[in-house]
Amino acid sequence: MGGSDDPSNLIELTIEEHATAHQLLYEEHGCWQDYVAWKGLLGLITEEERMEIMYKARKGKGNHMYGKPCFYKMTEEEKQQWKDNISKAMKGRFVSDETKEKMRLAQLGKPKGVEPWNKGKKSVQSKSLETKMKISKPIIYKGVEYYSIKEAARTNNTTPYHIKKEAIPI
Repeated sequence: MGGSDDPSNLIELTIEEHATAHQLLYEEHGCWQDYVAWKGLLGLITEEERMEIMYKARKGKGNHMYGKPCFYKMTEEEKQQWKDNISKAMKGRFVSDETKEKMRLAQLGKPKGVEPWNKGKKSVQSKSLETKMKISKPIIYKGVEYYSIKEAARTNNTTPYHIKKEAIPI
């Protein structure tokens, strides 16, 4: 409920005790999140029921974006104000080095230190037909020569499986 994760502020609970804590909070404050946690932890509601409650709670005025314009409909000034507010809210928050590294790697789109298998290799599309014929397994399908089963399948709008059944290897 907004407290820190400092060990002096933590208490170890069983699942039943955790559910009871949410039940007491729900009865005192009436917060739907505590209701869902209480019932969900004890298995008194299904996953579908939990999702439905959460969906309904976030519709209309329950949604934090209710009544606010879509970002792409905002003026440049409104967008800047929105960004400034998020920046201000994030100031002073601790982000672990591990989380920073995960975020950095996610932005790169690939694991650190792994080189793509095809780095420096030319794509098949950029190679000449002569080169394609040399490096592939050419076939004859319905009297036409193709440099691969895939090419024959693409050209004839069928699957490689059907081509394999009828093709003649060269």
